[in-house]
Amino acid sequence: MTKARHYIFLGMGTLGDIFPFLSLAVEMQKRGHETTMLLAPVHAIHAQKAGITYKILGTQADYDAALSHPDMWDIRKGMGVVLESSKSVLTEMPGYIASLPVEQDYILVAHPLGLPAADIVRSFRTDIPIVAAYLAPSNLRTVHNPLVMGDLFIPQWLPVWMRRWLWTYADKNFIDPVAVPIINQARQARNLSTISSLAAHMYAVPDLSISFFPDWFAPAQPDWPAPLAMGEFQLYDSSTITDLSTELEEFLAAGPAPVIFTPGSGNIQAGHYFLCAQQAVQKLGLRAIFLTSHREQIAAALPANILWQSYLPLRSILPRASVLVHHGGIGTTAEALRAGTPQLITPLAFDQFDNAARIKKLGTGDFIRMSRLTGGRLTRSLQQLLASEVIKNNCTQVAGKFKKTGYADSLCDAIEALQSKQKA
Repeated sequence: MTKARHYIFLGMGTLGDIFPFLSLAVEMQKRGHETTMLLAPVHAIHAQKAGITYKILGTQADYDAALSHPDMWDIRKGMGVVLESSKSVLTEMPGYIASLPVEQDYILVAHPLGLPAADIVRSFRTDIPIVAAYLAPSNLRTVHNPLVMGDLFIPQWLPVWMRRWLWTYADKNFIDPVAVPIINQARQARNLSTISSLAAHMYAVPDLSISFFPDWFAPAQPDWPAPLAMGEFQLYDSSTITDLSTELEEFLAAGPAPVIFTPGSGNIQAGHYFLCAQQAVQKLGLRAIFLTSHREQIAAALPANILWQSYLPLRSILPRASVLVHHGGIGTTAEALRAGTPQLITPLAFDQFDNAARIKKLGTGDFIRMSRLTGGRLTRSLQQLLASEVIKNNCTQVAGKFKKTGYADSLCDAIEALQSKQKA
């Protein structure tokens, strides 16, 4: 084991975005290092369950306001909502690190959107190595195939110069007008030079980049940052509960394997999704589990073939499901791949379209854009998916690629190998 250090992990986003960072924190703590998670108030309970020291950034009000914002899941405007709701990271994380003893060695592992705050930290703690942790392939820009930009699936024949122009256009019109003023306000408060582009700034910050996904899911591209350590899916869940409730066990035993529907832990605007789900289930005569902590999103009275659950450990329920219909978050996608469960993805925004395209290419499922979701489309897609022996066989083969344990080992090795810099 290397010399004990203090590893600081900055997690941002919904629960599926937090778990990979907790996975690394738990492993580093096992290796004898001090660890601290920086996260939103709603996720503090999961750090507690993992036995990881934590520091809260932001307020619950900011987090709730983002999830309920009408533009949160808008493919063009959602990033602005996220950046606005998390701007406290730009002031609170540097403030926290400034309060730490200068004689201790630290390494900061940050969510990509936390890299501007990490660069502010670097302005007064030049000795702290910074690691960028990318949760999904679409977090890393490329001009190579496959290329998905938001909900745009770029054809393979499009020349490289036009792909670069598309990224420039996206920066100029959708990303930088929102991100740059927020970041520069925090930088100017510390008399730091301003930035002109979020993407260029982010990729210049880290000493090491790591991926929370394996190369068989998304091979490294020539224009991804270097050095880059490719990892495994971090299949972590803070819950120690693996047994299913008596109610659920009785439901599972009462008939064929159900279809599981979940719009993701952060989606509190999924009423239409569950309406379409109920229509498809009734039309096909299926059994289903509606998984959401927001009960108000589904019908008050459900038929006997549909069971609502507020929470389920995916690792326990997915092997007993016929299909998983979900939003396409990378954590949920990975859990279904591990379980060998066919997936029907209904992407809304962010990395979800790229994840959906990769699932289709792997032959382990299909997708319907949420913007085009109807009961009829969902019915037809489910019917095709349930009838496909090819997809079922592909799911079994892909499930065999997963390690049984040690998901965090190689990434923790790479991070431990980073050398601290000279203190200013």
